[in-house]
Amino acid sequence: MSTLRHYRAWCLLGAILTLLVIVSSLVPAHDLPHWRVSDKFEHLVAYGSLAVWFGGLLPPRRYWQLGLALLALGGGIEIAQGLMGLGREADWHDFYADALGVAFGLSLSLAGLQHWASWLEQWPKRR
Repeated sequence: MSTLRHYRAWCLLGAILTLLVIVSSLVPAHDLPHWRVSDKFEHLVAYGSLAVWFGGLLPPRRYWQLGLALLALGGGIEIAQGLMGLGREADWHDFYADALGVAFGLSLSLAGLQHWASWLEQWPKRR
């Protein structure tokens, strides 16, 4: 979506969000805050948020690529957790939660949230 004035800034913020998901997924679990919700819900929210974020920056015809990229990220993180030996373990149920989050986020994007960046760039509307 090159019509966005701040496209590069939105992409940079998306990269930072993605990096936060990666880091929080790979650091030892005891170093993270405990939110008192299921870790599966955390996965769903994280990957759903990434899907909505990047869904607002990409045209809908590329959502399948975004979905595959986010699934690859989630799967890669699960494999890395299993190999690292830092108190994290690979849990394919986490991957399923990631996939559900991606599907939910892309569905929200298709339902209208793909315009979130445009809305923010136009807000507040000047008369």
